[in-house]
Amino acid sequence: MTTQGTAAGLVDWRTVERLTALIPAGPSASRSARASSVAVLRRSAQEAPAWVARITGLNRAAQQVADTTRVSVVDRAGLVRASTRALRGLMEQVPAPRASEAVQLVGAAEVAGAMSLLATRLLGQVVPTAPSRPHGHGTGAATSRTAPVSDMTAGGGGEVGSPHLLLVAPNVLAVRRQMDLDMLDLPAWVCLHEMTHAVQLAAAPWLGPYLSDSMRMVIGAVVEAAYGGAGSAGSAGSADGAGDAGPQVRGRRPQRGRAVRIAARAGRGRVLEGLMNVTDRSEVASLAAALTFLEGHAEVVLDDVHPNRMPSVHRLRAVLSRSRAADGGIGPGPGLGSLLLHRLMGLEAKEAQYADGAAFVRSVVTRIGHEGLNAVWTDPELLPTPAELARPDVWVRRVS
Repeated sequence: MTTQGTAAGLVDWRTVERLTALIPAGPSASRSARASSVAVLRRSAQEAPAWVARITGLNRAAQQVADTTRVSVVDRAGLVRASTRALRGLMEQVPAPRASEAVQLVGAAEVAGAMSLLATRLLGQVVPTAPSRPHGHGTGAATSRTAPVSDMTAGGGGEVGSPHLLLVAPNVLAVRRQMDLDMLDLPAWVCLHEMTHAVQLAAAPWLGPYLSDSMRMVIGAVVEAAYGGAGSAGSAGSADGAGDAGPQVRGRRPQRGRAVRIAARAGRGRVLEGLMNVTDRSEVASLAAALTFLEGHAEVVLDDVHPNRMPSVHRLRAVLSRSRAADGGIGPGPGLGSLLLHRLMGLEAKEAQYADGAAFVRSVVTRIGHEGLNAVWTDPELLPTPAELARPDVWVRRVS
């Protein structure tokens, strides 16, 4: 699919590839250490769905995940390839004006910067059904078997219709060494966290399309505000650098000066600041609330892990909580879209996502248990609103 006339056309993807090739490969390890890391992650991924089922009661969804979710144990380059492919597919569905070469290079630098953060910090990530698919495709039932877990250099595989779990072996190994964590418990923790997101997608077939649609809205709103919306292929407007096209101007090429300012905002986590109208901000708030809930749900699943199943769980919980606050840690959320949203909103929002979402879910589970909470997977209208995240009792009354 051509990128011209879409948000993907605002990025020079060959430059992204060249820049991300410079990302460090990660810690050095012997062949036997690498093989052991892959084997432990593979086993942990296989065991995690049943564990999620026992904690949440989402037995059917967990079985679907065990049967259909694609799992790849990847190196950093494999994570970047899969994530770049997913982001580009999402952006190809958002109309945008044609961009100058200068703007595309600015876009490439911003995307490469985001991918560098992702590649060096994430331990695992769930990517929902490929966003280039029509909305009618499900998020977990399109495959009939589990794709084989790859080695550390693979970039994925399997069929398009199922969620894809990426486990980043070099990053798991690096965290284990740096923080002196248990070689069995850390992979189990990471897989349980990420498989919870996969179970969420399976329990709510509407969730993957909802997240993709919402992220298209965010990207479209940023393009509209920053560049004045999509123009026809022949309406180039002013020459490069000849003025600064404002949000009200349509059909003009994005200008370099404005693109640089947008990129500078993105580097500070402020690209959404001042760009969106009230409606757009409300929709972004709803998406952020949904992601906050999903992340909080995964955190509460981990609350139910006890030392008889994971001997070092208390130390893991404390160490990874500190690491997440400082470096990003595990996550965030089920899909590349959530990473992009946090890139736009600011990294400080990520830690609040864990804390606020977990507090909401803990309060709901205390009141009505996981069985009552599981009503949320039946309809997107039952996702908690931003206001309800702070008032779990209001959400409980609404769904009861």
